[in-house]
Amino acid sequence: MSCLKGLKCRECGKEYPADRSFVCLECFGPLEADYDYSQIQAQLSPDIIKEREPNLWR
Repeated sequence: MSCLKGLKCRECGKEYPADRSFVCLECFGPLEADYDYSQIQAQLSPDIIKEREPNLWR
């Protein structure tokens, strides 16, 4: 399950679905990924990260 909620304009705060858009249609500001941090916190812990193989994704 993805923790990505959608995209959010850095300038005006307008929210968009997570599709291929990269610019706000209202103010032409850049869109940034908007994550559900509470879901990430529930799924991930420092101990889980320590158990991973030592590579780029650790």
